[in-house]
Amino acid sequence: MLIYYILSGGHHPFGRGPRCESNILDGNYNLDHVVDEVTNDLIEWMINEDPKKRPTVEETLDHPYFWDEKRKVEYLRRIGNEKEVGKYSDADPELLEALKQSAMERTFCQWKSKLPPDLIEKMDGRKPYPENMLGLLRFIRNLHEHYAEDFESVDPMKMFPDLFGCVYMLAKKQDWNSRPGLKKMCPRDLSS
Repeated sequence: MLIYYILSGGHHPFGRGPRCESNILDGNYNLDHVVDEVTNDLIEWMINEDPKKRPTVEETLDHPYFWDEKRKVEYLRRIGNEKEVGKYSDADPELLEALKQSAMERTFCQWKSKLPPDLIEKMDGRKPYPENMLGLLRFIRNLHEHYAEDFESVDPMKMFPDLFGCVYMLAKKQDWNSRPGLKKMCPRDLSS
């Protein structure tokens, strides 16, 4: 509750006044004053109605909210290796719809226009990347794998500050974080 209070500029997740205690007992909370998905994921975990499902200090510090940029970029690169992302040009319609809903009005919409045109041309080759989240994730993965020197000139965390949170929450909902390439990075998702 204290973390939410600090990050929200003085709001309480369970409200104010006489209803606050009953909201705590009933597990009724509102996190609308913090819009970042990863932050809300951490806070929801920390205020879980069941004390046994709340994180330890160590688990809290291992949450993606506290990851440095290098670890976040590594996570995005690994997500780019997932089979659904690899099939970006023939993706499942339900996944595409989930992506579309979660990507509305994000910094990575029309991502190709935010990258150097010569880099896009170099990477697109015979099979252009679609301008959706799957295309961007595969682009990041392939750029890292095949053009490491070019990857160093691109900072996906600065260019697309909301990409990591959106991808992490989508992967969590899709249960991708329990897969071999990701489960060591996301041990919490295996126990929730």
